[in-house]
Amino acid sequence: MKKIALALAFVLLVCILSACGSSANYESLKTLDNGAKLEWGERTYSFYSAKPNAVQIGKQVAIVDDDRKHKIFEVEGYSHEEWIVEYYDVIMSTYSLYKADGVTDVPAPFQQP
Repeated sequence: MKKIALALAFVLLVCILSACGSSANYESLKTLDNGAKLEWGERTYSFYSAKPNAVQIGKQVAIVDDDRKHKIFEVEGYSHEEWIVEYYDVIMSTYSLYKADGVTDVPAPFQQP
């Protein structure tokens, strides 16, 4: 009987710990214009292009609409106040580059042909 109780306690503990998941709490952006724009506090970002190969993705900094699969990353070497990368973590998804409204200087690696 003790073995069964111990095994049950172990299984319960494993279930509880596995449910904890990621402890990161990211800010949540809002989608505007059916996803063509993202709003992060006072800043609004507009879709710029699919992520060019030259763009290096940095660490995750936010999520979209409280959906943990809808991720926002910083662009390495650039401020997330100007450029971000959006990615929806499902099969066949692509990375999208967003530019903060008001940014006029587009770095050469980001420019579209």
